[in-house]
Amino acid sequence: MNKKIVKRIKEARRERGLTQKDLAKQLGKNAASISDLERGKVQVNASVLYSIAQILDKPLGYFFGEEIGEKEMQDLSARLQKQPQETRKKSIGFINMLLRIQEIREQVQGIPTSQDIPTEMVIEFYKTYIPFSIAINEVYEQSIILRNKFDEKLVIRGVEAPEKTSK
Repeated sequence: MNKKIVKRIKEARRERGLTQKDLAKQLGKNAASISDLERGKVQVNASVLYSIAQILDKPLGYFFGEEIGEKEMQDLSARLQKQPQETRKKSIGFINMLLRIQEIREQVQGIPTSQDIPTEMVIEFYKTYIPFSIAINEVYEQSIILRNKFDEKLVIRGVEAPEKTSK
């Protein structure tokens, strides 16, 4: 099992464009310790593996050989794991609502235009859409507040906002 773990550590480190020295520095270790770890000379303990997973943006299961999809899925899973539990619940709930709305849209597209959309589907759409739209509005309002703060910082620094400079 250790061979698989160290192989995955090396792959993930390289994927992130980090050297052994870079990883060692972030872990508070020296490059030789990472070299020893990647060559399987030392066992990786759980707390070090957890730290490595955080640094390399990989879910812990990745190092044990779990396949959870392409890089984007691994990155998303790792980012969700890093979030505080309440934030993670909200993020996952938001994603699930979005996916359900997409599923309903696909189901509706499969209904012939001569046939009526079932009432249950309409009700399910609204039960998903209303909380989703509330969540979207909350995110939008928070982003406006953040943008205003950043706009102030740019003005202070005499820098134009990116959308004003790019076409």
